[in-house]
Amino acid sequence: MRSVAENTVEALRRAGREGEVFLSLLPDRARAEARQSDGRTERLGPLDGSTVSWKDMIAIKDVTPRAGSAHWRPEAPAPADAEVVVRACKAGLVSIGVTNQSELAFSGIGYNPHHGTPLLDGRVPGGSSSGAAASVARGITRLAVGTDTAGSCRVPAAFQGVVGFRPTRGRYPMRGVMPLAPSYDTVGSFARSVADIIELDAMLSGDTASPDAVDRLSVLIDVLDRGGVAAPVSQRCKEAVTALEQAGVLMEHTSRSPLDKALALIRAGGWPGAIEAVETYGHLLETENAPHLDPFVAARLRVSAGLDPDKIARVKQGARALRETVRASGTIYLLPTVAIEAPQLAPLLEDPKTFAATNTAALRLTMPASLLDLPAISLPVGKTNAGAWVGVQLVGPPDSDRTLLATAAMVETLLMQKESQT
Repeated sequence: MRSVAENTVEALRRAGREGEVFLSLLPDRARAEARQSDGRTERLGPLDGSTVSWKDMIAIKDVTPRAGSAHWRPEAPAPADAEVVVRACKAGLVSIGVTNQSELAFSGIGYNPHHGTPLLDGRVPGGSSSGAAASVARGITRLAVGTDTAGSCRVPAAFQGVVGFRPTRGRYPMRGVMPLAPSYDTVGSFARSVADIIELDAMLSGDTASPDAVDRLSVLIDVLDRGGVAAPVSQRCKEAVTALEQAGVLMEHTSRSPLDKALALIRAGGWPGAIEAVETYGHLLETENAPHLDPFVAARLRVSAGLDPDKIARVKQGARALRETVRASGTIYLLPTVAIEAPQLAPLLEDPKTFAATNTAALRLTMPASLLDLPAISLPVGKTNAGAWVGVQLVGPPDSDRTLLATAAMVETLLMQKESQT
């Protein structure tokens, strides 16, 4: 078995070849943390010595965070690690580097014109935590930490065939994490297995509860059958539902769920996080840096500035009521993570309207959980015939994070067993 130091050197070597995935590396820190792990007589926990990457929104001491930008950045390097980094370090994780993302974290596509885009056979990687997902999907790191505001962990997880988790807001500390839309931002995570997400969640939250998985899931049939979901995506998700039913999981086929109603709220009034994004970064449109912004991000900021505040207020009011409805029901919902196959990037760059429409489509099914502040996780369920990964999303009641994760682990195991039998 290789030592932590040997694994770390290999991770740094591979990360150094993936410039579109990593914006900067932490070789001195990584090697020091690896040596400390190798030198311990007792492990600090199951993830001691595991490699991890950090999205370019999360403070790493002495590194200047850029939020994926090339021309805009804070004036000085971060004076200290973000609190989530501190907790990971105390648990023995080895920090490899800082990962690429959509500029300002304001896109679900994952495109970055400044630092490159970690494509998959020409397909977009999903965003905004594109590099974080890629560092796991490409086998560079065991774990990755990103942020999720409207789907920024779940979308790239679905497009890249890994597990991506959005916890309930406030579960992880946000000190040292750059904002996009503070009412909706949360730190999220990536791994190849739910088991690793469970361990990382315990590490970052301090919650080590081990609840049982639920034995009943609610399938959103209106989304699967009439929700604008591409046929190949719907097919893979329905196959997963059938496999779970055959394994004995009770699957309730539900229409007009609170998540459907949340989708309707967003269609009618807009995405409230977009208004907050304008409050956070809209001033950049009036500075000398404006011409250097990703034009697609700049265009989205301009469009978002025109949202009707009264309609947004009604969306927020409706969301509060729906959240309590989900809490009272105790239901875990199943739906596709993303309604579309990951598209090829080149055609999107040729047409700004198509780019904007595709961005909306990529985020549409992840926004409801973010709007209602519900924990959600994306699990890979195979590829379409065209070779695009598909993710299925589980969404739980408020603050049900550990139960949701236990249920996701059960679903993952049952789907893997089914796959091994075919």
